[in-house]
Amino acid sequence: MTPIVTLLTDFGLRDPYVGIMKAVILSTAPTARLVDLTHQVGPQNILQGAFALASAVRYCPPATVHLAVVDPGVGSGRDAIVVQTHRARYVAPNNGLLTLALENDRPVRAWRLNRPQYFLPEVSRTFHGRDIFAPVAGHLACGRSPEDMGEPLPLDGLVKLTIPRPEETGGGIRARVVYVDRFGNLVTNLMGADIAHRPVRSVRIAQQFIPFAHTYASVPKGDYLCIWGSTGNLEIACSMGDAGGQLSVGEGVEVTVFLEDSSEAPHGGAAGVTP
Repeated sequence: MTPIVTLLTDFGLRDPYVGIMKAVILSTAPTARLVDLTHQVGPQNILQGAFALASAVRYCPPATVHLAVVDPGVGSGRDAIVVQTHRARYVAPNNGLLTLALENDRPVRAWRLNRPQYFLPEVSRTFHGRDIFAPVAGHLACGRSPEDMGEPLPLDGLVKLTIPRPEETGGGIRARVVYVDRFGNLVTNLMGADIAHRPVRSVRIAQQFIPFAHTYASVPKGDYLCIWGSTGNLEIACSMGDAGGQLSVGEGVEVTVFLEDSSEAPHGGAAGVTP
């Protein structure tokens, strides 16, 4: 079976960094198939990277090697790790980047990478993606055991991000925007299971009350809507527009979600109108 290695970074595509990482992987695993998940994670934005990774890995075949590098602590004392789950192996800095992916793909074992013979001969203090993570991913793709490349790391030693969770209040469900895609769609941390799949009526964000719709095309061009997105999260969008840009909001902004069975849910009012 041809090994698959996915890549997720905050490196962007202007510089040669991603290409260099791919070259290093292929130098060790020339038959590997490389899949770019994204390289447009915001610089040093670990939470954004965690969300993007978790939304993608569920669609990858078993035995995939996931290489994820959003690493503001590069060159510091933070560990480089491999995590084994029932479906995949993850290579990443131990900084919480794997938090959301591992919620749905439970870790079985983990290792702290500390065997320099599996790194590049010279390890810089600024580019561990090239010098440590990429060669290790290549060795994993070739069938090398993580046990050869590091020492066991207790699972409770995996760093976890503090992820904001929705909470029900007297005035609705308090949620937050956790990701903004290139279309300007504001993805919240609310999923259907969080509310037992009760119907959503509307949301309030940036002093705007925005109705629920089942498709982007359900409202006129330029109108706002909230909708269950492809990740299963509730998102706020603008039909044929950029909701984040037009509302001047981004990640971390609070959203109040009103349900159909909530007495506090506002009635009436056009999308984008402040009652």
